[in-house]
Amino acid sequence: MVLASNVGGAATLIGDPPNTMIGSAAGIDFNAFIIHMGPTVAISLCVTLLLLRYLFRNELKARIDDRGGVMKENEYAYLKDIKTLKKSLGVLIGVIVLFAFHGILNLEPSIIALGGAAFLLIITRLPPEQVLHEMDWTTLLFFTGLFIVVGFAQQAGLITLLSNLAINITNGDPWFTFLIIVWLSALSSAFVDNIPFTATMIPVIDSLNENSIIASAFDSFQISPLWWALSLGANFGGNGTLIGSSAAIIAGGLAEKLHYGITFNRFIKVGFPFMVLTVLAGTAVLLIDTLLRI
Repeated sequence: MVLASNVGGAATLIGDPPNTMIGSAAGIDFNAFIIHMGPTVAISLCVTLLLLRYLFRNELKARIDDRGGVMKENEYAYLKDIKTLKKSLGVLIGVIVLFAFHGILNLEPSIIALGGAAFLLIITRLPPEQVLHEMDWTTLLFFTGLFIVVGFAQQAGLITLLSNLAINITNGDPWFTFLIIVWLSALSSAFVDNIPFTATMIPVIDSLNENSIIASAFDSFQISPLWWALSLGANFGGNGTLIGSSAAIIAGGLAEKLHYGITFNRFIKVGFPFMVLTVLAGTAVLLIDTLLRI
C-alpha cells in the first residue's frame, strides 16, 4: 500500500504533499500535473505491479480456503453513518472538480480545500471543537517551523550557495541538472521525509531556473522540467525507507498497533531496491515524454 501510494501520488497536484507544495510554489495547476506526470506514473505503476509480484512472490502464495475469512466479511457492516458518508463523498467530488478548474477560476488549491472543509462542517453540523481537537497540530506546527527555517536559509544565502554548487557539478548542462535533481531528490527523500526535503529544494529549483543557460534551454517549455524532476524524485524516493514518506510513517504506526510490526530493516530490504528500480523506469519515461514535448 505504501509503495503504490507514493508512486500513484506523483500523478496529481493533490496526490502527495510534495506535489501540492511544488504546485503552489511554481504556479502549476491540477490539469498540468496530470498531463505531464500522468503518463510517467501510469507506466511506473505497471512496473510497480510487476515488482511487487516478484518481491512478495512467497507471501502471495495462498490456498483458496485461506481467503474464506475475508470473502465472508460483510463490508457494509463497517459503515456507521451512511448519511454523513454521502455528504462527505458529495463534497469530495465537488472539491476535486474545482481542483480541475482552479486555474480557470483563479482560485488557490488551498482556498478550495479549506472551503470544502468549511462547507462539510456546516452541512454535517459537527461541533467545530470536536474536529479541531482531532487535528494533528503537532505536524502543522512542525511544517510552520520548517517553512520559517527554510525562509531564513534563503535570506541568508544558503539556497543560492546550493544552486551554484549544483550548477558547478553539472557545468550548467540543463539535462544533466534534470537527472541530478531526480536522483538527489530520490536518495535524499529516502532518508529525510520527502515533505521537508521538498520545502528545502523548491527555492533551489527556483534559483536554478534563473540560470541563463538552463533558462535558455528550457525556454520552449511552459513549465520548467526541473519541477517534474523534483516531483518524481521526491515522491518515488519516499519508498526507500520507513521514514521516507508520510505514508510509510503512518502505515508503520498502524501496523504496529495491529501487531504487524514493520521494522526499519525489513522495510528497507524491499523499499530501497523497489525505489531504485521505479526511479530508473520513471526517469526514462519522464525524460522521453518531456523531450517529445519540445
